[in-house]
Amino acid sequence: MAVLLGGRLAAQQRSVDIESYSFELTLPDSGTLLNGTAHIRFKNLVGDTLWLDLVGMSIDQVSAPFSYDGRSLKIAVNAQSVSITYHGVPQDGLIIQTNARGQRSAFGDNWPERARFWLPTVDHPSDKAAVEFSVKAPAGWRVVANGRPCVAVATCFTEVRPIPAYTMVIGAGVFTVSQHRPIIHGRDTIPMEVWTYPEDSAFADSGPFKNATEIVETLERIVGPFPYEKLAHVESSTRYGGMENSSAIFYAEQPYVRRTMREGVVRHETAHQWFGDAVTERDWHHLWLSEGFASYFDLVVGAALHGDSVLVSGMRGDAAEYFKSGVVNRAIIDTTTDDPNKLLNANVYPKGAWVLHMLREQIGDSAFFRGIRDYYHRYRDSTALSEDFQQVMQQASGQRLDWFFNQWLRQPGYPQLTCAWSYDRATHALTVHVHQAQPQAWGLFRLPALVIEASGPDQATGSRVRQSVAVDGRDVTARFTVPFAPTGVALDPDGRFLMTSKVTH
Repeated sequence: MAVLLGGRLAAQQRSVDIESYSFELTLPDSGTLLNGTAHIRFKNLVGDTLWLDLVGMSIDQVSAPFSYDGRSLKIAVNAQSVSITYHGVPQDGLIIQTNARGQRSAFGDNWPERARFWLPTVDHPSDKAAVEFSVKAPAGWRVVANGRPCVAVATCFTEVRPIPAYTMVIGAGVFTVSQHRPIIHGRDTIPMEVWTYPEDSAFADSGPFKNATEIVETLERIVGPFPYEKLAHVESSTRYGGMENSSAIFYAEQPYVRRTMREGVVRHETAHQWFGDAVTERDWHHLWLSEGFASYFDLVVGAALHGDSVLVSGMRGDAAEYFKSGVVNRAIIDTTTDDPNKLLNANVYPKGAWVLHMLREQIGDSAFFRGIRDYYHRYRDSTALSEDFQQVMQQASGQRLDWFFNQWLRQPGYPQLTCAWSYDRATHALTVHVHQAQPQAWGLFRLPALVIEASGPDQATGSRVRQSVAVDGRDVTARFTVPFAPTGVALDPDGRFLMTSKVTH
């Protein structure tokens, strides 16, 4: 999810595995009244009551005895399927309104737990299911949703892969649809589509979506096969800059209208198809497994397509964004709140990206990308926690990484280093004292190979010496020979760590 602007699951709901949803929806010609029928198949129900999230709707009929309090639908079941017919005006989740081009339209906008305002679901990322949408829409509208179109029915779509409820959406309105070069997997063809309001079609195709297919191909080479049957990029009404709905990404309409939309948001949301959608965080506290991954692979793909400067400048910008944020006193895995919206911050986006960048530096490119591919293969169509990712990366690298994940995920803040140095001209010895000056509440950080660079007066001849030192305590002193009188000393000159430093002579 890209951010345009800078009720938790009950224990009862966790005790069921939804296999599939089939929704039959009727969108109104005027107004915002929704009529729907849901057919739900499930397994592994503990007890005899199925709990579903559904807020503010009126229940017309259920295939089994039920009770409904306006927020939770409790159904006494004696089979492994249930049907529900309902109607109402969605308070949220399904946005039916006049869009930025003056046309009526309807868009699902479910993150984090807003599917419940228009769809009866287990509305939590820990449960994933296949989904089918059959939509009756006003005349002249086109419909897009997760998955492939049903045979011979343009307003029916089926996603056979299990996806979380927050990515189950429809989009309906007046669209121009352009076909980009598809992805070919043997006999399978994965369509690449761009859905826009007619006024914005030329801009989208020649601008932000120019490399839409190349982005997918790059991620396939780096991570693994694209996880779904098609990919549609859809101009929409969403409160976010982009929303990574599985196989049907929705983007906010205003950047189209203002012509400010850029490829970066497309790379970010496309990366989510692998991380967030196919591999989903099992618990909101591990949101960085979605947003940190998408933020980092946006830049990795950008570097592959446009040069290494995309990654270098992007990581520098991410560091600056994190340092100035208001969340440096909180950890990435922040158990002080259960509200996903409060977790959607600079910890899970830029700092999450930096965790991956530093992990790559720690274990090397070969082990890092091998681990990423293994992680995707192992948890595709399922859910994962940070501990699962750590275990995969330990196996890929052959290293124990408890210290790394503990300090970067569970400690707040970042290293704030001070450095005092002196030089003995007689012995050519440079003495450098490094001190971790960050607040005590943040704890200490381990930096296994912090580079110290001494530079001389004649930069043209490359008068510089580098030495690596292991920082594993509050204070570290290093001494090494420098054949010239240094004019300056720098810590981490290549920017390999998420840290700040102040150097004095």
